[in-house]
Amino acid sequence: MPHPEQPTRGELAARVAELAARVAELMAVVAEQAALIESLRPSEVAALRRQAGRDSPDSSLPPGKDSPAAGARKKAAQREARRARPGRAQGGQEGHPGASLARASRPDETLAVEPAVCGGCGADLAGAAGRVASAVQVPGIPPAALTVTEYQMMCRTCGCGRVTTAAPPPGVTGGPVCYGPNVVAAATLLASTGVIGVGRAADLMGALLKAPVSTGFVSRCLARLDAALTAAGFEGALKDALRAADVPGTGETPVPLTTAAAGAEDCGNPHVYTVRTMRACTGGGPDLTWYRAAGNRTKRSITGFGIPGGFAGVLVRDDHGGYVSYDGGLAGVQQCLAHSYRYPDDAYAIDPVSQVRTRQAGDALREAAPAVRAARDARQASLDPDLLARLRHTTRPSPPGSPSACPGPGTRAATPG
Repeated sequence: MPHPEQPTRGELAARVAELAARVAELMAVVAEQAALIESLRPSEVAALRRQAGRDSPDSSLPPGKDSPAAGARKKAAQREARRARPGRAQGGQEGHPGASLARASRPDETLAVEPAVCGGCGADLAGAAGRVASAVQVPGIPPAALTVTEYQMMCRTCGCGRVTTAAPPPGVTGGPVCYGPNVVAAATLLASTGVIGVGRAADLMGALLKAPVSTGFVSRCLARLDAALTAAGFEGALKDALRAADVPGTGETPVPLTTAAAGAEDCGNPHVYTVRTMRACTGGGPDLTWYRAAGNRTKRSITGFGIPGGFAGVLVRDDHGGYVSYDGGLAGVQQCLAHSYRYPDDAYAIDPVSQVRTRQAGDALREAAPAVRAARDARQASLDPDLLARLRHTTRPSPPGSPSACPGPGTRAATPG
């Protein structure tokens, strides 16, 4: 007799039948999916695979979201590009202006380095005739050390009976001990670059300048800087200058946040936005750069910054919809070069044979960009006509019947001599 807790033969048979029906149901789903895959054309399958494998070089994805495989492909492409330039020496190339240390006409200190003994017989050379055989100047930084200055605020009694006490010098606050203005300035500079955090700035103050400040001190330095910039109307003036620029550029990049911060209201897709002048590309002096964080990537956030909405010049941007909506009020739009490189590469990856012209166009663009920079640096109003003609020929469609093979990455399409 079966144990009371064991299922009966009938119960087992019912369970087996239930599982068999479930397996048959799953097999039908698998067969349906297989039929769907079979119905797809090879190009559609390839397109789906390509879409799943996209990364920053061929899409608008930021490099921070690239897979390890994408990083490996990028390094391999860089190695291939280096190999494609045989005979190129390392370091500065011919024609590069270069830079070197200049000798000081009056060194701050001159030290004579004496030979200890004769290199032949080993005799003592003290008092022997000599001359300067060679000299080398070594620019250096003196060892950092805090110097302590004590300010004694004096009080004086006037003949009228009034006692007046001197105020501390500018930059001296608190007491009985406080860091001086130079320490405050160094900590503020280190922590306000946008790359070094508060903790790292405090560490560097101690390691490099022998000023062991706390993270709280650095944070207070930043708070004072923010208060001073706000009182001076700095952000408003910066925005006015960006809106008055002929050709500003925009961009945005995602930022990682803690789970708690990312779960806050309107913070589902945090990004850091940038608007900057493009003087480094167009000429005209140092650039102005404005940063602001937002919890999402919507037009509402971009409009809230108060810069694109009041601008009517030429805007350098990518194809993010939040910027595209301003095009109607602009004098012109320049596609970001990084994206201009990616789009032809993306199209070429669809079909290297039928899309060969996209690779040729991308290679021509990559060659044109440094040529434009060189012409601008040489104060030339246009590119060399022969170079322009060759670049334009590179992107022309091939004659009927000609080979459509495309040159490899980092090379240009062949052109007649």
